[in-house]
Amino acid sequence: MRSFFARFSILMVVLLGFTMLNGCITINLGGATPDSGQTLEPAPTTPPPAAVQTPRQVLNEERLLNADYLSPLFQVPITLVGGVFSGVVDGSELKVTLQPGIQYGDLNDDGVEDAAFILAESTGGTGVFSSLVVVFSEAGRFVQAPGVMIDDRPVIESLTIENGVVKLQALVHSFNDTMVNPSTRIRAEYSLLDGKLVQTRLSSAFSGSEEHVITIDSPRDGDTISGSVRLIGSMPIGPFENTLLLRITDLSGGELLHEGFMVQTEDLGAPATFDNTVLIPGIAPGTRILLTLSELSMADGSPIALDSVLLVVGE
Repeated sequence: MRSFFARFSILMVVLLGFTMLNGCITINLGGATPDSGQTLEPAPTTPPPAAVQTPRQVLNEERLLNADYLSPLFQVPITLVGGVFSGVVDGSELKVTLQPGIQYGDLNDDGVEDAAFILAESTGGTGVFSSLVVVFSEAGRFVQAPGVMIDDRPVIESLTIENGVVKLQALVHSFNDTMVNPSTRIRAEYSLLDGKLVQTRLSSAFSGSEEHVITIDSPRDGDTISGSVRLIGSMPIGPFENTLLLRITDLSGGELLHEGFMVQTEDLGAPATFDNTVLIPGIAPGTRILLTLSELSMADGSPIALDSVLLVVGE
């Protein structure tokens, strides 16, 4: 199965006109021209009454359509005017379009409304590469988190922000699909962790087949663990060789554990369950960690199902 989410990670990039802030890009959201030089200040954590709020304190469509961004495809600065950039980048024609359907919601629980949207990039050929981008408030300014690529010419069915989580439903390409006919329906969820957009849940339904899903019932987000953790959950379709990938990372993405994880099932492709205790490596108390279980494609090793929990390491 071809990869559904080719990631273009931005870790330490310093580019003219941009300021790095905890791995994110401070963006100019102020005016309709590339050299307007204005920045947008977010609303305070405790916003004033709606009657006295001004447009410059919040994100809106006009400001997002006329702003500086970092191209997810080329990782270079671009300026959208009316939602479009067109120019030559690294010797290639690049056109970037902010797609309709901007979504708003608080992604980092600071009382300020953030935004999520799709940037579509093309280089003159038939490919149109769509990436999920979020702009969020941090340290008194709005910044762009590194973009996450979805697919070449996906069909975006829905994009929402619910309870601080970005939710995406789309049709993407499987290994044998023609580029004009993506047939795999995915449902994905992303959380903003340490200034990065992290996929925390994914399910996939291939054409004419049941949905591949992993559900972790225990522990729950926010639980405190120490020494070990008992993982309990289920899947409607058991994975190949009854094996999932278990990863534990810190919130900056540093990997702390990477190993196989066995599930139990009565037959090939039958429903599966798991109730396994995992030893936690030596991690400083108080550290917040992300524990992820993934089912990987037999074709290319990309995730086709994923679930995760955000935990705190205790004494």
